[in-house]
Amino acid sequence: MHKLYKILLLGLAAGILNAIPMVFLDSDWQAVAAVLLHWLGLGIIIAYARMPLESWATGMFIAILTSLPLGILLHPGNALGVLQVLGFALVLGGLLGYTAERLIAEQP
Repeated sequence: MHKLYKILLLGLAAGILNAIPMVFLDSDWQAVAAVLLHWLGLGIIIAYARMPLESWATGMFIAILTSLPLGILLHPGNALGVLQVLGFALVLGGLLGYTAERLIAEQP
């Protein structure tokens, strides 16, 4: 399987994991679609990012930076909702960075 397809599947899996609680909490479909697309794009960004950090830390850092504006837009005036988005970003970003390095990286 091509490397880009694997990355897109990992991003889609992270997006689905983040969207499942939103569906059960009756969030708008636009918010769920935005979260899915956000993680789909983050899968590509995290997999190709080169930073002087471990892969999981790079994933966490990039996910926090890109999820903060999304959390503010999704939960205006609700600090607990923003913290929930940032918590998901920490966990899923770290997992995405770790798995992208282990499963997708070029084998010597």
